Amino acid sequence: MKQLRMRVQPAMIIVCAVIWTLLWGELSIMNVVVGAALGLLIGLVFPMPPIIGSARLRPLGLIWLALTLIYDLTRSSIVVMGVVLRIGHTPQNAIVGVQLRTRNDFYLTQVAELISLVPGTIVVEARQSTSTVYLHVLDVSGQDDLSGIRRLVYTTESRVVRAFGTRQEIAELRAAKEDR
Repeated sequence: MKQLRMRVQPAMIIVCAVIWTLLWGELSIMNVVVGAALGLLIGLVFPMPPIIGSARLRPLGLIWLALTLIYDLTRSSIVVMGVVLRIGHTPQNAIVGVQLRTRNDFYLTQVAELISLVPGTIVVEARQSTSTVYLHVLDVSGQDDLSGIRRLVYTTESRVVRAFGTRQEIAELRAAKEDR
């Protein structure tokens, strides 16, 4: 009974019903019922653990996360364009592993997604067991570039925790930052 209760997630059922109704473009009882039934069926056939347990939405942190993402996208797009247009230059690429300071699947996923959006980096693996992301990085010329990539990952993690974390998680992240 407990296992069945874990599979049935009301939030997923509601989201599926809303998405189904939007896809059909018409608000009707039939569309809502079919969407909810699909959400229930998906939860039963493909059970997933709940991702957000204690996370909270922090509007100011979310705004800051969005603004800095736009900045990172713009800056890195210009850098990648420079690498591509540089004639006679063969970029040296690297795979970099960075272990996150937090042990939360939601944060790991968000950091991996945000880092993958930034041109010049792509997450090739994210290990849940160690909270480590492995990145393919374009045009690495030395330790300074590797340190910069690690800083980018840690800064992104910090922004994600400040946008979705609890007060305790934010405080723990600050303490971990001071220990480094």
